[in-house]
Amino acid sequence: MSALAFLLLSVAAHAADPYVPTPAAIVGDWLVESRDAVIRIEQVGDEYQGTILWQLHDTYGPEDGPELNGKIVTDRHNPDPALRSRPLTGLRLLTGLKFDPGSKKWKGGHVYNSDDGRTYNCWVRLRGPDRLQLHGYIGISLFGGSTVWTRVTMRPPAPGQLPFVPDAPGK
Repeated sequence: MSALAFLLLSVAAHAADPYVPTPAAIVGDWLVESRDAVIRIEQVGDEYQGTILWQLHDTYGPEDGPELNGKIVTDRHNPDPALRSRPLTGLRLLTGLKFDPGSKKWKGGHVYNSDDGRTYNCWVRLRGPDRLQLHGYIGISLFGGSTVWTRVTMRPPAPGQLPFVPDAPGK
C-alpha cells in the first residue's frame, strides 16, 4: 500500500470515528494489550500521567535466575544505576499528556519503557470510551508503534481471579 493510500485510509477512519472524548476521558485504569499490567491514568495539574497499578508478575520467577527468584520486580534496565532498584509497581511511566481538542488526542507526552529503559515521545487517542491507543515514537510520530489498552475496574481479587474486570465485556 502506498503512503498516500495509507494516509487517506487513516484520515477516512479518523473522520468516521463518532466518539468525541472529553479532556478527562482517559482518567481511569487501563489493561495493557499484553494483559500483564494495569496502568492508572490520572490528571496531575494540567497534564495526564500514568502509573503502574498492578502487574501479573510483580516478583521474579525461577526463570530469572536464582539471584532474582522471589524478589520484587524492579526497574533493572534503567540507564541510571541509582534507579534500577525501584519497584515497577507504582512507577510513573506516562507523563506530560495534554488534551488537544482539534485532534481529539492527548499529545506532548512521554512513555517510559521499563523493558529497555528508554523514554519515548507519545500521544494517546481513545477509540471509544473503553479502548485507548497509545502511540510511542522517536523523532516523528510516523516512525513508531502503537498499542491498544482496555478500560478495567479494579476490585479485591477472589482466590484464583485477577484483580480487575473489563468495563466492556468481551473486548
